[in-house]
Amino acid sequence: METPTLIDRVDKLIEDREAPGWGSPRLSVTPAPLAVQRLAAEIATLEDVVREMALELQKLASRS
Repeated sequence: METPTLIDRVDKLIEDREAPGWGSPRLSVTPAPLAVQRLAAEIATLEDVVREMALELQKLASRS
């Protein structure tokens, strides 16, 4: 059985994440559509960053 790569494991974590619960103070004064749009953009950015970090770690590990 093939061991999953670091990027595969990160992708799996992102896919398996649970949706955040509502009622956050951060959302209490922001119109819901705007809050959802902002949170979705933040999540997408974080996913991209984690993937980039995983790729860098993979490159570093292959050099050793």
